[in-house]
Amino acid sequence: MNRFWLVTAMTLLVLNSALLVLRALQPEAVVEVEPLPAAPAVPQVQMVADAFRRSSGSEPRCYSIGPLATPVQQSRAEDRLRPFANRIRLRTTHADRDRGWWVFVAAASRAAAIELAQRLAERGVEDYFVVADELLPDAVSLGLYEQADNARARLAQIRRLGFDAQMTVRREDIPQFWVDYQIDPGQRSPSSFILRSAPGSVQFEIPCF
Repeated sequence: MNRFWLVTAMTLLVLNSALLVLRALQPEAVVEVEPLPAAPAVPQVQMVADAFRRSSGSEPRCYSIGPLATPVQQSRAEDRLRPFANRIRLRTTHADRDRGWWVFVAAASRAAAIELAQRLAERGVEDYFVVADELLPDAVSLGLYEQADNARARLAQIRRLGFDAQMTVRREDIPQFWVDYQIDPGQRSPSSFILRSAPGSVQFEIPCF
């Protein structure tokens, strides 16, 4: 009986050894893996400002400074820019500006305006003068006020004295002076000095002229 089990165990051992040898001699199966499709090209994000700097980095750039209040300021700005800029252009524009609230009494003629002024003086009114305005050829001016409330108070005072005073906004056409200039890449300009000496003026980039 013991011999039977011994033979059986030896037989199983031989069979397992044979199976291991056969498996080792067989070539391994090659599993082919299909490559993944290539991802579509993603366009590179480009900042607009960076693109502008790169495209114009080798080209001249142009700027405008203004509005300058007087031709003297314009001339001084030109003198400061002249050593740095390769092109300079001076120009003038016009702007309509409110001067304030005007209180006045209209008259039919120059003689009537003078007589009206005398009557105002007799009633104790001060700070008046006869004017020759484009829209009102003959009138007595009673003051120009920045604040509407002050103008209304003056209007009420004159009307209480029996005069037909009126109030309107005074406007004027004022010139504004500009300096346009072109500067080479990498060149600096004294624009900061110009802006400090001309309050209210600004500098901005313009198409080259």
